[in-house]
Amino acid sequence: MPARPTPVAATVEDLVRDWYDALGRGVPAEQLLPYLANGLRIDLPTAVVRGPQEFSRWYLTDACLPFTRCKPEPAGIQVRVQSPVHAMASVSVAGPDGTPAARHEWWVVFQDGVPRIRTIAVEPRPSSEAPAPAPLTRT
Repeated sequence: MPARPTPVAATVEDLVRDWYDALGRGVPAEQLLPYLANGLRIDLPTAVVRGPQEFSRWYLTDACLPFTRCKPEPAGIQVRVQSPVHAMASVSVAGPDGTPAARHEWWVVFQDGVPRIRTIAVEPRPSSEAPAPAPLTRT
């Protein structure tokens, strides 16, 4: 039986940076789906997005804009390896127009040797900052 790949902090950091870069460039949702693990869950301050279909619908709405404008701050990614196939990443992100940093907590799982996003929990920004994103539109 082949050995399972061990998560490497640098690999998880690359995934985080690639994800925010792709979101910031506004790539089509189809190009983001390979980043997502089975059982995807994104906990936002105003909605929960589950699975690739909900993600694709959410990504096409204006509700995603506050999230897509975030960028990891320099040295703002802390990775903790939890097992040979799981890692947690705590990401400090700067919002649009220099709003103060917020935290995004990630669970990353290695599937077929590739790191994928299982969960992202977005902490809400203080009320004195930009308004919260609109709720997820269901169709």
